[in-house]
Amino acid sequence: MSTVRKFRVKTRLASMIKEPGGIHVSEALKRSEEVIVAQTEVCLDQIDACLASIESLFADPAHDPEEMYRLSTDIVSYCAVLPDSSLSEVARSLCELIDQAVESGRGRPKAEAVRVHIASMKLLHRTGLDAAASQEILESLSKMVAKFER
Repeated sequence: MSTVRKFRVKTRLASMIKEPGGIHVSEALKRSEEVIVAQTEVCLDQIDACLASIESLFADPAHDPEEMYRLSTDIVSYCAVLPDSSLSEVARSLCELIDQAVESGRGRPKAEAVRVHIASMKLLHRTGLDAAASQEILESLSKMVAKFER
């Protein structure tokens, strides 16, 4: 019969925590917030580019839904620095719409549904809407998508 041996791996982080010096948690949080603020405009610009690409893809009747899906996931990623998650919810919804179309064999989602998603993303991006207005847009989007699925 073999014996069980346990090993405790010492990580670099565990070692660093025990070393003297370093910074306080409040300072680390302050620095991280500064980094996020610095990256926010970069991410907003990337979202602009993704939205423009999605619009130009949609204008082409023979567009690649996979490329639209990739751009939508990019928007979700870039939204990580934003305080409001509404835009990322709409981008995720567009991904789900594309998934459903591909799985059902249609290949492409209904044009009306895509158009509504693009319009919703444009409404939510850089407009400074309050939480109530953003929620209203999300609810309207859900109702319209449900209507298109009938």
